[in-house]
Amino acid sequence: MKRHGFATIHDFWRGIDRLAVTTHCGYIGRYPENSLTGLRAAVELGTDWIEFDVRATADHELVLLHDPDVDRISNGSGPVNQYTYADLAKLNFSYFEYFIDCSGRKLARPRYETFPVTRFADVLQELRGQVFMNIQVYADDPADQRLICELFREYDMYEQAYLTMLDYERADHIRSIDPDIELCVLDRPTTMAVLRTMHDYGCHVAQPRWTDVTLEYCEASREAGIFSNMYYANLPREIARYAAMGIQGILTDYPENLIAFNEAGKTKQA
Repeated sequence: MKRHGFATIHDFWRGIDRLAVTTHCGYIGRYPENSLTGLRAAVELGTDWIEFDVRATADHELVLLHDPDVDRISNGSGPVNQYTYADLAKLNFSYFEYFIDCSGRKLARPRYETFPVTRFADVLQELRGQVFMNIQVYADDPADQRLICELFREYDMYEQAYLTMLDYERADHIRSIDPDIELCVLDRPTTMAVLRTMHDYGCHVAQPRWTDVTLEYCEASREAGIFSNMYYANLPREIARYAAMGIQGILTDYPENLIAFNEAGKTKQA
C-alpha cells in the first residue's frame, strides 16, 4: 500500500514533506532478514522504501544476504561465494532473531520449517513499481556487478531504485558499466566536507550513521541538495530526536513506529 504519490525517486526526494520511511534489511524487526517474505510485508505496511543487501554465489546467482558467510542466519556454514545457488537454496535462512535494540541471537530451531534464500531477480520482478528500493551491493566480482547492472536495466529500475556502494572505487566501476544508475556512496563519517564530495560526485542521496547526524549536518545536507536517509532509528523517542534535527529519512527495522510518528503529524520537512 503506497503512502506517497511519487512516480520517481527524484520526485520523491524533491517533494516529500514528512520523514521518508525505509524498511531496513528486508524487514528484519519482524521477519527473517533480506527475505521476500519480509519485503512483501513491508510493502503491504506502506513503507516508502525497502533496503536490502545483494551478494553472489559461486555460480554468479545474485541473492539477498548481508553477511559474507551463511553461519549466523542459516543451518549452513562458510562463505556465500563458495556455494552454488542450488546448494544455497537447500539451507534454511530463518535461524536468527533480531531485537529492537539491534542485538540478536542464533536460534536452536528455525522460525520457519523451510525458508530459502531470496533471489535478487525475484524481488525486482515482484515488487518493481510498488515501492522504491535502496540496493546495497556487497558483490565485488566485476562479473557479478555487471549482472546487477544488467538486471537493473532489464527491469528499468532507473527511476525506482539506487545502488548503495561501499566506496568510490566500487561506485566508479558501476558507473563505467552504466553511468545512468543512481548511486549512494557510504563515505563515513559523513561530515560537511564529505557532503561536498558527494555533491561533486553527483550523489543525490546520502546514508549517514546516526552518530553523524546533527542539526548542522541536516542543514548542510539540504544546502548541498542531498537527501539524507539516516541509518538507523527504531524507538519512537529516537525517531522524534532525529526528526527534530531535520533529518529527511530514516532506515528502520520497525517501520510501523516511523509510520505512526508521521501519521501523528509531528514532523514536516522544510
